[in-house]
Amino acid sequence: MSLLRKFEVSLALLSLVAGVVFLLLMCHLSFAFNTVFGIVYLTLFYVYLRGRHRINIPVSLIVLVFVALQVDALGNLFGMYGTRFGPLQYDEFSHMMVQVMVSPVIVWLVQNVFKRLGHHLSIPLTAFIAACIVFSLSAFYEIIELWDEKYLHPGRIWSPLDTATDLQFDLCGIVFGTLLACVLLKQPVPRQVLTRA
Repeated sequence: MSLLRKFEVSLALLSLVAGVVFLLLMCHLSFAFNTVFGIVYLTLFYVYLRGRHRINIPVSLIVLVFVALQVDALGNLFGMYGTRFGPLQYDEFSHMMVQVMVSPVIVWLVQNVFKRLGHHLSIPLTAFIAACIVFSLSAFYEIIELWDEKYLHPGRIWSPLDTATDLQFDLCGIVFGTLLACVLLKQPVPRQVLTRA
């Protein structure tokens, strides 16, 4: 492995750790810090994929991820967690909306990775695989919340059913988000000319 490749892998791992630490501490940080960190982190992610791997994620999908971070940050800023937001608790609304906005970029990334590997999967199959990935990431986020609750800031987990409720609303958001991605990313089917035998 070349020195440049080792540096790149080290940087990628460092970025992953920085993202996990950010998610661990996000609800305890200021709105301004969360906003700036979100912009910088997503910009670096976008620039890296575009420059190093020639993956041109639509900027609109990156903006959706940023808005998803803001849903959580605004809830913290205004003390919405633990309060009702329409028919839901804000925590439930937040988990659902974050997944609605994050799922399309994951579907797009999975679709493009498979294309690069020479596999042309249908959008519904790609969306299913992406949904499984997003749900796994959601489960990992719940572990991050547990770490915060157990080792740093007790009170982040509201009730014995908090984790299960969060995952339930994550799943609802993932279903809506992947359906949205299917609509947004659907490619027109070319017309076939029928010939008479």
